[in-house]
Amino acid sequence: MKINPFLFLLLCLLISCKKEKNNFEKTKTKIATENVQIPDSLSKNSIFLHKNENGFFRVWVKSKEHRGKYFYSDTLNILSAEEYVYENSRFSKIKEIKLSENSWSYLDIDSSNMKTETVGGKEYFFISANTSFMGTAVPEQTVQFWMINMKNIDENYELLYSGYPSEIDNCIKGNFVNNKKLQHNIPIYNALQKFVKNSRLICQPSKKEEHPDHYKNYAEKWQKDNQQDSHFGAENMGALDRITSTYYKEDLFKIAAGTPTKIENNNFAVISYFRGDILAYDKKKKLYFPVIVESCTGFCNKEIQFTKTNTLQITYEDQSSYELDLDKIIFIK
Repeated sequence: MKINPFLFLLLCLLISCKKEKNNFEKTKTKIATENVQIPDSLSKNSIFLHKNENGFFRVWVKSKEHRGKYFYSDTLNILSAEEYVYENSRFSKIKEIKLSENSWSYLDIDSSNMKTETVGGKEYFFISANTSFMGTAVPEQTVQFWMINMKNIDENYELLYSGYPSEIDNCIKGNFVNNKKLQHNIPIYNALQKFVKNSRLICQPSKKEEHPDHYKNYAEKWQKDNQQDSHFGAENMGALDRITSTYYKEDLFKIAAGTPTKIENNNFAVISYFRGDILAYDKKKKLYFPVIVESCTGFCNKEIQFTKTNTLQITYEDQSSYELDLDKIIFIK
């Protein structure tokens, strides 16, 4: 079958014109998007905003009370990611996902650890935030680490870390939870782990400090040895019939946080920290040890005094009181 040379040439010209038109329209849209200013109502309240050839990607927080650009306090805090497209001479939102939504909470975004990075040929935005709840009912805090495809926000990943504030290092001390499925996606998991290592929100102990017997872990060891979760204060724990503790040569008084009240006699120096731990120093053994480990935001402040040579009387804010004989504490390594 012979092909008419004229028809063949005409067909080639039509295809070429169509390609040139499509390329022109794409270039025109890209140039138009770059030159169009994003409305202040969208740009000023964005934590992060990135333009692309079709529109832009942004992350922002819906909250009634902004205590700075990266800290929020409200009855409802919502952290969202959104996609906008530029069409008909305006930007229109085409997608939105809620990364985090919490009531009666504080939201602290780590502004020092946000970045974009290309993984597997796709460009992602990395962001993390700490959520803590108002009041005294929920002392546990969470830190979330996100990785979001900036051209398709439906593709997003999260690592969740849960724990309690460590006033020793001013960070959250705990563990990662619910991330087993993510570990099978090795490139994504490795990218998130790399991001986590630069976080100021969670504690980043050295290998030496990770050991349970390290002096910085005295609180966790005390709670494990005494089978207690004392983050809820006195009403949760109450007076203990038996206390197990550990001696430390390191000065625990220097690392403990809070306002101290100190008493001492010939045998012991004892410090009670405001709504926190009671620590002691054995003057004869020249060693430090935790007596009571507990923390809360109310009703666990303690007054201490010696009633006998080595017996403490501990009185709480609610006027409940009991005595504790320091000589009866059981010490283990």
